[in-house]
Amino acid sequence: MPTPENRRKPEPELIDIEKKDSLLDELNLPPHVIKFIRANARNIQIIAALLVVLVLAWSYYDYYTQVKQDKAALALSSAVKQKDTVGRLESLTSVAKEYSGTGAALWSRLEEGHLAFKEGRYDEALTKYQDVYDDLSGSNPLQPLVLYAMALAHENGGQLEQALDNYRKLAENQGFKSMALTAEGRIYELQGDQTKALKVYRQVAEDKALSSQNRSLIEEKINSLQGSVPQVTG
Repeated sequence: MPTPENRRKPEPELIDIEKKDSLLDELNLPPHVIKFIRANARNIQIIAALLVVLVLAWSYYDYYTQVKQDKAALALSSAVKQKDTVGRLESLTSVAKEYSGTGAALWSRLEEGHLAFKEGRYDEALTKYQDVYDDLSGSNPLQPLVLYAMALAHENGGQLEQALDNYRKLAENQGFKSMALTAEGRIYELQGDQTKALKVYRQVAEDKALSSQNRSLIEEKINSLQGSVPQVTG
């Protein structure tokens, strides 16, 4: 009969934590998948590490871009608040260069054009506007606004045909047609072509969305021109 000293408790079974295959088996993966993983374990580890690096890099880039945008916006806000024209222009130029590629840089370049326009330097303003316009995509909501600024610079600079071209392009944009046609009529009046002016003003008058104030102004122009334009009889 065995003595108490001879009775031994069964030793617990040790689990080999280094055994990789058991984990795959526990996942109940198809045999061909397990075989593929075992054969390409190192490559899979490398790919996983690369994915982690890419995620971290993208997160850092996103953070860096947001910080840059915020700094650019603050710099632009500071620049436009300057009352001294020379100092404002220098600050705007600095924002455009230091924060290139941001929305603030784009607005800075546009504001440089506005400053030149206000001082009657229409050729310089046109250069600034054109540079901004060339950088805009067709879907950018700024495009028609910059196009309008270009048209005004041409008009004020006495380049009426170029202004007409810009206004015609502007008329193709939803929401700007009446404004562009009104400007076209103004150009035709400056050129002495009352017939064309009357025609485009009548087009503007057909716009049901036209405000009552603008409609009154257009009707006044139509009434004024009707007396000077020869009536065509059949």
